[in-house]
Amino acid sequence: MPGGCPICSLASELADTDSAARTELEAGFMQWEHSIRRGLRAMIDRGELRADADPDILALALLTALQGGLLLTQVRKETSPLEVVFDAMLAHIRTFII
Repeated sequence: MPGGCPICSLASELADTDSAARTELEAGFMQWEHSIRRGLRAMIDRGELRADADPDILALALLTALQGGLLLTQVRKETSPLEVVFDAMLAHIRTFII
């Protein structure tokens, strides 16, 4: 919990004041999102998830949930916000399991 996500902390400090830093931070988040997306696409390709599972939307939602969960975990000094949001996201992703 101490410090939370370093990328998120930097983004909240610099996104509105330093466009070059914002661009670099966005690239960092995009790398993370692309990795999640690749994993979801691999699951679709292996027949583990239905073809109508949208890896673009699911990857963005999962990354967004992670960042929000990390922020609330840091503020509350407890892990339940992160646990709850991951449980919700995994439940949603499970709806696409074949």
